Parts: sequence; C-alpha cells; structure tokens
Amino acid sequence: MNQVAILYPVFVQVLLIFVVAVLMSRARRRSVVSRTREDLQAIAIGQYDWPEDAKKRAANYTNQFEIPVLFYAVVAFALIVKSADLVMIVLAWIFVLSRIAHAAIHVGSNRVKYRAPVFALGFLVLMVMWVRLAVHVILA
Repeated sequence: MNQVAILYPVFVQVLLIFVVAVLMSRARRRSVVSRTREDLQAIAIGQYDWPEDAKKRAANYTNQFEIPVLFYAVVAFALIVKSADLVMIVLAWIFVLSRIAHAAIHVGSNRVKYRAPVFALGFLVLMVMWVRLAVHVILA
C-alpha cells in the first residue's frame, strides 16, 4: 500500500475546515446585514452577541484547530518514519469521519448526548494512532 494514501483523509479534514468556515461566514453575514452602527462597533471589538447558529458554527470552527492538530502531526510523523500502513490509514479515515459527524451534530442540533460519544470516538482513535506510531518508533 502506498503510504501517501494517508494524506487523503487529511485533505478531507482540511475541506471540512473550509466548509465550516463558509457556514460560519454565512451565519454571521445574515446577522450583520440588518444591524445598527452600535452592533457593528461591538462586532469590531469582539463584544457582539451572535445569534445561536453563528455561535455554534464559530465554536465548531475553533474546535477544528484543537484536536485535529494532533491528527496532522501524527500523520506527518507516520509518513516520516514510514509507519503509514493500512491500519493507520483506516484509523485516519475513522478519525476524519468522526470529525465530520461531530461537526454535523455541532452546527446542527448540537445535542451533547450525540456529540460527546462521536468526539470520544475520534479522540480514542487519535490516541491509538499515536500509540501505534510510538510503538513503531520504539521497535525500529
């Protein structure tokens, strides 16, 4: 198997960030269109109380730069040390699919009882990826 295949889930994860950014931008734009000058000043200094849909999308956008950073790092290191085998690639896809599901729940219904287990799955998969990488390095 070609190790570069582990980059495909990375591309999908990056695409997810762009999609969430566009969704956030649209929600904020809808809110800004009919606002007063005072509201626009509050936006400029970060003191504006965005509508719920814009808040959810902004929170998810921020979230895309938290745990996924560890995903990018483990993928990069896996490529460097040539440990991007089929299992790592499958784990990478599971992680990204969990992030897509998490984002859909977060910007949609935002029901924590559904969102938390999906987040936990992605977190667990990421931990397994790091353990596999560490074992590969230690045994090399």
